[in-house]
This record gives sequence, structure tokens and C-alpha cells, in this order.
Amino acid sequence: MAIDPSHPAPGRLELVRSLANTEDRYGGHDELADGAWPTDRLDELLRLRTTVRDLATANTERQPPRHETVAEFNRIAAAHPQVVRLDHDVTDLSAELQAHHVAGEVVAAVHEAIIAGTWSRLKACANPECRWLFYDISRSHTGRWCSMAACGSLHKARAYRRRRRAEPS
Repeated sequence: MAIDPSHPAPGRLELVRSLANTEDRYGGHDELADGAWPTDRLDELLRLRTTVRDLATANTERQPPRHETVAEFNRIAAAHPQVVRLDHDVTDLSAELQAHHVAGEVVAAVHEAIIAGTWSRLKACANPECRWLFYDISRSHTGRWCSMAACGSLHKARAYRRRRRAEPS
């Protein structure tokens, strides 16, 4: 099954993917820096975007994230404590953030995805020129490219040309 870069991540994990993908490396456009995401905590969101992308890269590589990346995420998360309370209907739990801004929502979404078991499917494209986050819907959970039509085929074509150049004439 091909990876569809437009396939949304489940639940609030889509917010995490959306934040990370505010930087279009190919097009040279950065929605955060351009003010498309108005916030009084731009520096924090930029750090969080980089951290989330690094965490997703670890998912792609099937490796634990670097200690520095985890420490940075934990520093940001500590600034956004959460309070869990019961709703009037006690069969439904809801989380209320003390901080009312995007960073707190993103931190909560990462926590929820880890608990739900969906976090490991949020990956960063293995193309270092792209690193677009995608939700891996492949059956084997081994997706590496945001799109086979774009980054995957480009990588395979480059590898093919390298092999051809290395062959004796």
C-alpha cells in the first residue's frame, strides 16, 4: 500500500503532524515564521516543531530518540501541565489544559498517541531534503517516505543511478 501524505493522523495526532509540516523545505516556506500560526510563543513552537520532527525521525529509523530530543520535549511539556477531570457524564473523561495555546495541545496529543499506540506510526520522511511528517498506514508499519510518487521514487532513482555508475563498463 502506498503512503498517502494527505492521509490524516488519527485524533489530535493530526495537530502534531500539522505543526511539524508548517515548514516546507522544498518550497522554502515556513508558516510559523510567516505568522500563519499566530502565537505569543513562537520560539517555543519552533523548538517544539523541531523536537517533534526529531522524535518522528526516530520512529522512521525504528530507533529510540536521542536523549537531547527527549529532554527538550520534556522541558516544553513541563511548561504545559495538564489537569484531568471528570465531565458531568462520568463515562467520558476529558483533559483540560492549564495553558491555552497550541504547544500545550501538541504536547497532550503526543502523550495521547503514545498511550493509544499510534505514536510509532507518525514518521518523518527519510529524504533529508523533505522530512515531511506522515502517518504510516502501511500494513507492515515500515513506511519511510512521505510519498512514493515523490520522495520514494526520487530516492530509488538516485540509488539506481549510483549502482549503474558503479558497474564496470
